[in-house]
Amino acid sequence: MATPTVRRIPRDASDELLRKLHIEAAWNVPLTERRTCPEHLNWRDRCTTQHRADAEVVNR
Repeated sequence: MATPTVRRIPRDASDELLRKLHIEAAWNVPLTERRTCPEHLNWRDRCTTQHRADAEVVNR
């Protein structure tokens, strides 16, 4: 049986990022309004290129 991998918070994550991730998850902020990315555990503006690349792969 394969063990699922769990995303880990980056070592350089700031306290502000951790706080925002928690608040946005606890308050169920819609993904379109979030400033953080729960998928990549980073600020939304820092992972936009990854989201674009993922969207291109899906659209092929």
